Amino acid sequence: MGKILFKKGNYIYIGSAKGCLEARLRRHLRKDKKVYWHIDYLLKSEKVQISQIWVINKPIECKTAGIFNRNFVGTMVKKGFGSSDCKCLSHLFYLKDRERTEKILEKKGFCVYYSLSNSFI
Repeated sequence: MGKILFKKGNYIYIGSAKGCLEARLRRHLRKDKKVYWHIDYLLKSEKVQISQIWVINKPIECKTAGIFNRNFVGTMVKKGFGSSDCKCLSHLFYLKDRERTEKILEKKGFCVYYSLSNSFI
């Protein structure tokens, strides 16, 4: 993907665990891991902090990414980021409005699984 410069702020990455949510999240939360997925490159930075993880028990990863591709609540960071196995433009977005983002996720049926303030819920 080349070098990507990230500005300070909030981002949303839309991914799927395909039936192994807890194992996938544990892997992503570890700092000592083989860098394999696009998100691994972002998460290896010491400046990155995961503040929330939202989940849904439906296969709507691409549909949700499409909402953010068409919606003015976020801006695509890099074409192809996190979407090498689908036809989406991207699965990583810089958030312009975090509250509006949370309302969109709630409306689609997502719920908070992890919050920095509460750890795992």
